[in-house]
This record gives sequence, C-alpha cells and structure tokens, in this order.
Amino acid sequence: MARVLAVVSSILFFFLGNALVGTETGESGSFIVHRLDSPYQAGETTLRVLLPDRIEEGKRYPVLYILPVHEDGLFRHGDGLEEVRKAGYHNQHGLICVAPSFTSKPWFADHDLNPEKRDESHFLETVLAFVESHYPAQNSVEGRLLVGFSKSGWGVMSLLLRHPDVFHRVVGWDIGIRVDAGPIEESDRAQRIAREWGTAENFDQYRISSLIRSRGSALGEETRLFYYNVEGNRGPGGAIIHQLLVEAGVPHRYLYEPKREHRWDSGWLPEAVRFLVSASK
Repeated sequence: MARVLAVVSSILFFFLGNALVGTETGESGSFIVHRLDSPYQAGETTLRVLLPDRIEEGKRYPVLYILPVHEDGLFRHGDGLEEVRKAGYHNQHGLICVAPSFTSKPWFADHDLNPEKRDESHFLETVLAFVESHYPAQNSVEGRLLVGFSKSGWGVMSLLLRHPDVFHRVVGWDIGIRVDAGPIEESDRAQRIAREWGTAENFDQYRISSLIRSRGSALGEETRLFYYNVEGNRGPGGAIIHQLLVEAGVPHRYLYEPKREHRWDSGWLPEAVRFLVSASK
C-alpha cells in the first residue's frame, strides 16, 4: 500500500527555493501561498495552491488552474479557489488546484508595448514552471486544466487555441468577448486594445475569432473546450463565437443559460468542473 503523506494544515512559514511560502486557513482547509518574482510582471505576484488532503508518495496529480478576473489581491467577483475548496473538488477528483495572480488586470496576453504586462509569458514561463517543479503535478498536456470567466474566460480560450500542446481542457463562463465579437462601440474597442494588448496587430494574435479560424483545427477531434454562455451583454458575442466554432468544425460544448450574477459563487462552477474532470481521470 502506498505511503500516504498528510498535508500540513496549521499556520507555518518556510522557504521553498526562492519563494516565501505560508498558509491561509479558512473554514474548509488551507492554501499554500507563494510569492513569485517574475520578469514578465511589474512586481511580485501571489500564487496560491490547494492540495488534496491526502497525497500518495510517487503519484502525479492533474492541475486545475483557476484564472483570476482581477489583479493580485482583488476579489471583487468572488474567489474561485475558495469556491473549489468549499465544494471539495480537490479531494473529490484528486486535483492540485492553483490560483495564479498578475500585477494588473489580466487578459492573458503579452502586451507588445509594455514589458511589465506580459501575462501569457508570466503564466507559461513562471507559474507553470514553478508548479511543476515544486509539486507532484502531471507535467503533460492531459494534466493541465483551465477554468475562468469574464476576462479569464477569454484567457482560457486564447491559451488553449494558442497552446493546444500545453493545455488539455478548458471552460470559460460568461466570457469577456465583446472586445472581439461585440456589441461594443468602436472607440471603446480601440481604447481597450491599446490598454490591454498594445497594437491592433498584437491584439489580432490573441483575438478569439481569429484564433478559431487559424488554429481551431489544432484542437483535434476531442471536445476540449466548453463555452458556457449566459444571457446578458456578453451573450450575443458568445453566440457568434459558438457559430464560428461550428463553421470551423471545432468540437466543443456550448451551453446558453439565463442570466445569473457575474461571480465565481453564482452556481456555474459545478458544471464547469464536471466537464474538466471527465477527461482527466
């Protein structure tokens, strides 16, 4: 029988590599907290990790990355990692659950005019590398799952379409798609592109509709994407993206539901997790 290691749940602090580690304790368990120094951000960022209560020595676990809507320290729309902890998904499905952070509102792209806002590189080169070198994580495509909503819903789609050889399955709920598929005023679109991506040419490298047309076929025949759409101002754009996926022949799951509160804790996460873990066993 494999020796089982207990996860420490009391408050503690220690150094692991170059990152200070501590714990945040809540009603249903503890997060391990790291501070990461990344060359792709304006300063240090927080990385929170939720482990299964029982870790088998020698076993590698799939990792669920819970991508944030806001910059480091802001939880205006709830806390995705806390919702995962409350539901016990880390124990139910044997997942290492990770919540990265960014020094500005992330759209998960590398801004081509601001070297301190290279969010895609921060996630790929700093976060993934740290997690897979410090935790018993599966370092394969099948072991990397993404979930997000709003801005981070955009992020999970762009990351999968741009890096299908890195990530396996993703779910985006109520995705911030208006900057791509509308409805949006052109002046507002131009301002957002300049602020979050830099040039229009760089934006097109991350634009979901462009990626579907140019790279959708790279996802193969497996259903790896769940576009979870919802009634509201992002709903019409989501329907357009769904149609583009159909036209491009990209296998995907699509669901349109009545409006619910734009938060992590509004009840959509269980369906998202079911989709992700159905292929991660």
